[in-house]
Amino acid sequence: MTINIALATYDSIVLGCDSLSSMVDSVIFPFAPGTDFARDANGEMIRDANGNFVIALDHRQVSQVATTVFGGVSKMFCVYDSGNNDDGGTSVGAVTAGLAILGGVTIAEQAKRFRRLHKNEQYDNVEDVATAFYDYFCDLWDAQFGDVDETQRAFLPTIQFIIAGYGKDDDHGKVFKIDVQARSLQEQFPDGDHSGICWGGMANYVERLTRGVDQSLMYTATRQVAEAIVAQRLSVLDEMSAALAEAGIALPEGLRLDITEQTEPTLPWDSQQADIDFGNLSTQYAVELVELLVNTQSGMQRFARGIPTVGGRTHIGVLKRGEGFRLLNEPQLQHLHTGYSHDF
Repeated sequence: MTINIALATYDSIVLGCDSLSSMVDSVIFPFAPGTDFARDANGEMIRDANGNFVIALDHRQVSQVATTVFGGVSKMFCVYDSGNNDDGGTSVGAVTAGLAILGGVTIAEQAKRFRRLHKNEQYDNVEDVATAFYDYFCDLWDAQFGDVDETQRAFLPTIQFIIAGYGKDDDHGKVFKIDVQARSLQEQFPDGDHSGICWGGMANYVERLTRGVDQSLMYTATRQVAEAIVAQRLSVLDEMSAALAEAGIALPEGLRLDITEQTEPTLPWDSQQADIDFGNLSTQYAVELVELLVNTQSGMQRFARGIPTVGGRTHIGVLKRGEGFRLLNEPQLQHLHTGYSHDF
């Protein structure tokens, strides 16, 4: 897993990510709450030809478990640069989460190939670059997974991108989120002041810090509220039926009441989000905020149960109109362990 962040201000766009890459396996924990063995129409557990119990396969019960983790991975890269930034040209960068290898090549290298293939193209806005980038990775995805049976596609890993930058003809910076498996390309902050923050990958601690809740809490609370509403409805109907019977009121023969909820339960999830004026942040403040959020996700992962899947060095990239895409303080490869001799 990965943490990706994009923060758009009036002055710049700052990208952030971690640098761990993990190898994961899809597993089902048969004795975990919510998981059960396969059962027949009579509720009896099903056994296979060898007498072993069969586990019910539900993609919602499949967990991704890390088995190996590597550091020093590149998840941030320049996607397109028109080369005329002094004249307000087009410059676009991206961060990625999800699948790390596609077509036998790392995602970072595939991004470099895209840049080489399109270096002579004239893109005057970020959306055209994002669309071409999206199509490029969809084609790669289809080439690798196109033959996978439709019933198994829910278990395939996805590739996500946050792609952002400034286009020659764009009035402001643009940020897009891409999900290759879901075939989704969506612009972020299209309205208002076009500033804000978004994230991808594993961002539960970032969500809690900035919004006060994360997706898992929202899902659990919404489900419990819905279940409570159903239970209350059934209880009211039972009490009404009992009261009518006790009063000797006979209901018309054949009367049937089907009362369903017409509105999904909602809660004010955004009421406690952090009060940050993203648009007016200076570029330095934006860099420091993105650092804080990436490091928070990485730091909490270090102490969480299991193998950390977010961590390592925090990478920061900055996009400003007329200045292109810059990676800040990127390290070079080093040979540190030179042996036990002190000779030069």
